[in-house]
Amino acid sequence: MKKLSLLLLIVPFILMGQDDDSSKITNVTHITVKMGHEAQFAEGVEKYKKCYSENNGEGKWNFWRRVQGSNTVYAVTDNLENWAEMDDDNDEASNKCRSMFPEFILPHMETMDYMITSSMPDISSDATDAKDKVWVTYFRVKNSSDFMEVIKAISGEIKKAEGDERAYWYAVVGGSEESADYMVAWPFDNFADLDKDVDGVWKVYENAHGKEATEKLRTKFRESVDGSWSYMYNKSDSMSKTE
Repeated sequence: MKKLSLLLLIVPFILMGQDDDSSKITNVTHITVKMGHEAQFAEGVEKYKKCYSENNGEGKWNFWRRVQGSNTVYAVTDNLENWAEMDDDNDEASNKCRSMFPEFILPHMETMDYMITSSMPDISSDATDAKDKVWVTYFRVKNSSDFMEVIKAISGEIKKAEGDERAYWYAVVGGSEESADYMVAWPFDNFADLDKDVDGVWKVYENAHGKEATEKLRTKFRESVDGSWSYMYNKSDSMSKTE
């Protein structure tokens, strides 16, 4: 079925949990809204959502509003069952509603960046409960082997200590020279959760292996990373379609 972000791709340009042990393909579309156009943009998305639902569309997506940074930025996420779904243009509901994009949505968009990710369930949380907020960190790496060696080591210690990993890891499929190679999403219920006093991931590893081994691993991590950045996102229920 046609996904919302695929429709964004076609007209005119072109938290997140795991429900089993297989990798999932997730579209992530970052949209920068024009200054002063946020209300009109949100209204346009809600009109499309209403049209799509009224035409019995089965696709689902989440709209996440970025908390920090310049301008108003949304991240739109949806999942594909497989790569073949990108060839499918037989979603009747999206075909009926796509004419709304150039009139109600696109005029309020400044930029759009489209990325495809593949989930990494072997180092991700097994939890499937949905959260309304998420902290996402993006990594651009220069040594993928060393980077993944460190991430797997840290993830393994978190699971030993706490029974499950804390977050969801994704590998970015393709992209420009400046694009992220990996991203990790930590979902949480309320901003008050950030006030909780919990050990950081490096402290958890240090508790198990000592300071010397931890510093050696941190050095390998630093040398493998070319750049990283992070943002918090807040889910918009009115713009998301989850059923």
